[in-house]
Amino acid sequence: MKEYVILDLEWTSWRGNYFGKNLFSQKRKAWQKKEIIQIGAIKFDKNYKIIDRLNLYVKPKFNPILSNHIKNLTGINQEKLEKKGITFTKSYKIFKKFCKGAKIFSNGTDNLIMKTNLHYNHLRDKKLKIKNISKILNKKYKIPKKFIPSPIIHTFFDYKLKKNDMHNAIHDCYNILKALKKIKFIL
Repeated sequence: MKEYVILDLEWTSWRGNYFGKNLFSQKRKAWQKKEIIQIGAIKFDKNYKIIDRLNLYVKPKFNPILSNHIKNLTGINQEKLEKKGITFTKSYKIFKKFCKGAKIFSNGTDNLIMKTNLHYNHLRDKKLKIKNISKILNKKYKIPKKFIPSPIIHTFFDYKLKKNDMHNAIHDCYNILKALKKIKFIL
């Protein structure tokens, strides 16, 4: 049976890093690295039936103290990272094992962020292939760009989120999966 994985990441950010129309522009100071703090992944089959899910918290090494901006955005606080967080190297090994044999999709720049974090941690993985589907969703399925980002794609389809569904990686994976199922995305 063919398996697929939706990947979504959360990474360190500070107020003002993203700006402009729909927050697609960005600027960062040199010390403001894009370190992954959460890896969310959902494994599913060709009928969009969920097989498994993965939700990992990752301790950043360059900026170990989270900004108020990212805490408010994701609901991930310092205490949660200290208790549940693991190193990027360990989390990447778990992620790779979770995805073994599956085709991996993301809805944005998660593939680039993953490669950046591999670089930060002096790791290489030439076999890593994460397909960014955001352009396909826009061009082929006619979802306007302003609705493409994972935390808001559900609004295009009038899905309602539960009260506690913050913008975080695992909830964003569910949002993407619902959208793919709705449009009968060709896997």
